[in-house]
Amino acid sequence: MTDTIEQILQREDELVHAKRALDMEALERLYGDDLLMSGVMGEPTCSKAAIIDEMRRGIAERSDAIASGRQIDVSAENEDMKVAAHGDTAITNYRFVVKFKGPGIDVQHRYRATNVWLKRDGRWQIVAAHMAFVLDPKQAAMLAGQGS
Repeated sequence: MTDTIEQILQREDELVHAKRALDMEALERLYGDDLLMSGVMGEPTCSKAAIIDEMRRGIAERSDAIASGRQIDVSAENEDMKVAAHGDTAITNYRFVVKFKGPGIDVQHRYRATNVWLKRDGRWQIVAAHMAFVLDPKQAAMLAGQGS
């Protein structure tokens, strides 16, 4: 089981690097073709194709920013990683933190993510996933009608 957990931690490192670098080849390899993912807004359920399309938009936006001379620094990190292994299936749960900083922008988004990994033909792929916003106290108060 320790080997499985180590393998999954390595795959999660590959995944966060691929998201940060917008590495389409790695994302194609890490996500199963039959992926079911609930995004941060809950609906609709996303497919692998929808995630790849979103990454293509990200690549285009990044290229536009570079072409216009805007420098935007982006970071993406996993925090508080937990792994549960069950044979050829493993589940990860963690906080995914994305930061954007540049002219007129300084944003941090935090998400809670769960991935279900399945070992197929000797390699691990994500077959189900869920992401949800993690609200900071100010955002939570505003949603509760207590802030402005």
